[in-house]
Amino acid sequence: MRAFLTLILCATLASVYFYNTNWFQSTFLYNRFYQPIYDAPFDATKRGEKVSIPLKYTYQTCYDLALTVPDKNVFHHSMVGPGRLAYRFVSGGKLLGNGLSFPPDRHQLGLRRNTSLIPVMLFDLPFPGQSSELVLELEVVEPFEFLAPYKDNIKCRITPDYDPKVNRCIGEALRINQ
Repeated sequence: MRAFLTLILCATLASVYFYNTNWFQSTFLYNRFYQPIYDAPFDATKRGEKVSIPLKYTYQTCYDLALTVPDKNVFHHSMVGPGRLAYRFVSGGKLLGNGLSFPPDRHQLGLRRNTSLIPVMLFDLPFPGQSSELVLELEVVEPFEFLAPYKDNIKCRITPDYDPKVNRCIGEALRINQ
């Protein structure tokens, strides 16, 4: 009887562990896993535009930050780039990391529901050294002038970037130094 209870306990613990993996969550609970943790208007065409984003997340995985516009053909209408964001990760009043995002790249383009996704950086949450609350501060240092036709419809979106098919993050080329 004792061996049977031990077996049931081990099976239960293994099931809970498996259920909580990024692979399981992203495969079987797709809509919940890939829900944006931030999605708000952001005028990336204006130098000096700033936003502070409190990063509240459910899954410990990699996240990408992308600019989105409601046009599936954004890269077909104009030249891509330049454009850069300055970023700062702050936790408990302490600066954990800062730098510049990557410039937009035609090869990193994403499309979802007639929306173009222009990823500019990838990072992990929890952020190394994070104590409690984490805030991401963004500032446009090099305007994304090619997005000027979409000026009033540009959004900043942060979503998980994990791909269960390859068991890793897709946008590794955009990973910032952490």
